[in-house]
Amino acid sequence: MNYKCSFAFILILWFNVNLSSQINPSFNKIAVDVSTQPQNASFDYTSCFMLGKDLGMTQVGLFQNWTSIETSPNTFNLSIFDIADYYYPLFNMSVDLTIVPIHTNNLEVPSDLTALAFNDPVMISRFNKLLDSIKSHLPNLTLSSLVIGSEHDVYLGSNSLKWSQYTAFYNSVSAHAKTLWPGLKVATELTFGGITSLNSYAQTLNASSDYIGVSYYPLNGDFTVKPVTSVSTDLSTLVNLYPSKPICFYQYGYPSSATCNSSEIQQAQFITETFAAWDTYSARIKIIDFTWLHDLDPAAVNNIGSYYGLTDPVFLEFLRTLGLRTFNGNGTDKLAFKELQCQAKQRGYNNLNIVCPTDINENEKEKKISLFPNPAAEKFTIECPKDVGITEVIISDIRGEIVMKRYFDKMELKLISINTLSSGLYLVSMHDVSGRKVHCEKLNIIK
Repeated sequence: MNYKCSFAFILILWFNVNLSSQINPSFNKIAVDVSTQPQNASFDYTSCFMLGKDLGMTQVGLFQNWTSIETSPNTFNLSIFDIADYYYPLFNMSVDLTIVPIHTNNLEVPSDLTALAFNDPVMISRFNKLLDSIKSHLPNLTLSSLVIGSEHDVYLGSNSLKWSQYTAFYNSVSAHAKTLWPGLKVATELTFGGITSLNSYAQTLNASSDYIGVSYYPLNGDFTVKPVTSVSTDLSTLVNLYPSKPICFYQYGYPSSATCNSSEIQQAQFITETFAAWDTYSARIKIIDFTWLHDLDPAAVNNIGSYYGLTDPVFLEFLRTLGLRTFNGNGTDKLAFKELQCQAKQRGYNNLNIVCPTDINENEKEKKISLFPNPAAEKFTIECPKDVGITEVIISDIRGEIVMKRYFDKMELKLISINTLSSGLYLVSMHDVSGRKVHCEKLNIIK
């Protein structure tokens, strides 16, 4: 396939990877949180689910608070499991099931148990009864993992007694779960901040975990985003903390809102940086579940904000714009979703009929231009092949808007000033004497 640097494909980012350490579908799993839907109700769950399946998803998350299942003491609503047991096996899809007695900063245990410590035998017995009930409604479903608790380090804080009580609870109910599902892998999900800053508690809790569960959103304390370059450092930190157990990111996302000091471009760069780092740690990081498929509508944002007790407008924008696709209508792909499709395609997860920047044939590779330094701050040099008569070089931003043109006459090296351009990702396209675009190269400007 000939590579064409046209507007449709300028939207996609790419990078070179070491093939020997790339992630692969047999061990590393790509998932997308498909629980959110766009505005148009006719674009239903299956429509959303197939977007994930088509890009290479082979397991999916199912998240339930304890109180959503045990709606009153010893009264269970298990219909969601009946549906899951019928639906997911149709697609040969395994499930990462998360059951939550603590949801971030909220206790989610039945009303008659709220005064009990987590290591109380009654609390443990009731959770085991919950697991028994769930198991009886999942005769056909394959569980890829069972996750007990979500971001509960926020609730436990630095209270050593609460951590000790929850650890005893977790160890006991995990052991019971493994009698119900022989060979089951069990995890508990902590925030990245909690698992790193409360390391001694987390290490003790995770001593009996098969997988190390983490939620990861690289944010500052005011809910603005950290640079996408923090991904590599953060993943390295986790791998060093847990060198002998697979790491599973059950929540993983980056907002696109300008209110969070982000953009669609940065969100897409986050995907790019993620796959670069994941390739480095392919033997250590088993799954990344990208959160989430679509942006949220205002009502959902307000409901979630109220649940967490947070009304900070930056936090609400973080929630609203985590999606890889927009909310309006049937939803449209953001740059990040296109990048996710392409990064997955490059590694053999899908065979989508899309053209990615890596789809460049050998003849075109021979005409490749070189840019250095790259990243650049004020100026860079472009080097062109000797056998190509260059007539024009165009610099475009990631949306395809032309920001600079330069005309050359069969030059090999040319210094180009970029003082007028702001930080970001650009594409430099080269035209031969016939006016045909023969190559594009990524240019990263950092000031």
